[in-house]
Amino acid sequence: MSTVHSGVMILLRLYCLATLLCLLAPMQVKAADVRVVGRDTAVETKTSAATAQTREVHDIVSRGERTRLLVETVANPVAVAVLFAGGKGAMKLSKGGKIGWGNGNFLIRSRPHFLDRGIVTVVIDAPTDHKYDLRHGFRGSADHATDVGAVIAHLRKRFDLPVWLIGTSRRTNSVGNAAIRLGSSAGADGIVLTASMLAWNEKGDNLLDFDLDRIYGPVLIAHHRDDECYVTPPEGVAKLQSKLTNAGPVKVAWYRGGYDAGNPCHAAHFHGFNGIEDQVVEDIVTWMKAPKP
Repeated sequence: MSTVHSGVMILLRLYCLATLLCLLAPMQVKAADVRVVGRDTAVETKTSAATAQTREVHDIVSRGERTRLLVETVANPVAVAVLFAGGKGAMKLSKGGKIGWGNGNFLIRSRPHFLDRGIVTVVIDAPTDHKYDLRHGFRGSADHATDVGAVIAHLRKRFDLPVWLIGTSRRTNSVGNAAIRLGSSAGADGIVLTASMLAWNEKGDNLLDFDLDRIYGPVLIAHHRDDECYVTPPEGVAKLQSKLTNAGPVKVAWYRGGYDAGNPCHAAHFHGFNGIEDQVVEDIVTWMKAPKP
């Protein structure tokens, strides 16, 4: 046997051995990239302000794609809230933690209210394969739930606290989909649906199309009685509640008041709880701490 042939055979055996070891070894999940971008940082929005103990950017890898999080922590936290903004849902978070889109969204501008009440806030961006828009079906997909599941697992490991998913408007679909597909073992400790998607629309699905009887655990539904957005009609809330047959406890919190400015489907209208953010967040956090009907 020639020296060259012997060398080729040795390399082939080594390749086969390496391939076998890879197949037998447990699948390795890439660790999240966590960067602290600020300490004792002011969190100021259009409606309120608070101080975060740290401001962090977390990059989570799932399905080979990256989902970026803006994480703002507080001293002695009691829970973690993952905030899902409505609309396109693509926040355009920078490596330094700057929010490129959606600053006026109800949940995004209400972060200081959560921080003041001991909640670690997590703004979740779109994954890299849907970085411009989550509409037109992705919110109800298995891929989206997989990404959210990776985020939940990462946050539980890092903070050792209950993790809640809170969505508003179109991203109540994201929250509902994750609760259905992840189940009680890999899912969140509870979900909050604000200004829920409850009507057919040309840009995506709505919650009433989902198998809501597959949701278990606490569900809080917060809705403004004067919400005039055509895809979040208040009259659809009763049907939403009735389809949550296996969830529990389930509570509906109704609101009035505030201000109505501009487009009825935008965050400056009743749809976005404009002017009553502190009251709504107070109710959400109180319920998160002790869910009851």
